[in-house]
Amino acid sequence: MKENNQVLSETVIQTLVDTYPGWTYYKETEISYLSFDCQFSSFQSAFLFLTKLAFVSETLDHHAEIWNLYKHVKLKLYTHTSNLITEKDSKFVNLLMSKD
Repeated sequence: MKENNQVLSETVIQTLVDTYPGWTYYKETEISYLSFDCQFSSFQSAFLFLTKLAFVSETLDHHAEIWNLYKHVKLKLYTHTSNLITEKDSKFVNLLMSKD
């Protein structure tokens, strides 16, 4: 079964980032991406978030660029085959940010 990896419109992308605090949309000349930037309350809560991120990444076979310094986490997310934001990125954000 072929995966639907449709490129998202700017309206859909903006709705996605407006739904979850910490996410921002960037559009540059050769790449569009989502960025997440969060200062967690503790190292433990940041590490728990990163652990969930690892499971989401493996489940979707989709991986963000990750920066972590103590309780500060930054992510850069886009579909590497197109340098754009696709359905795969939307699924990633929704699953990562779910309360489950």
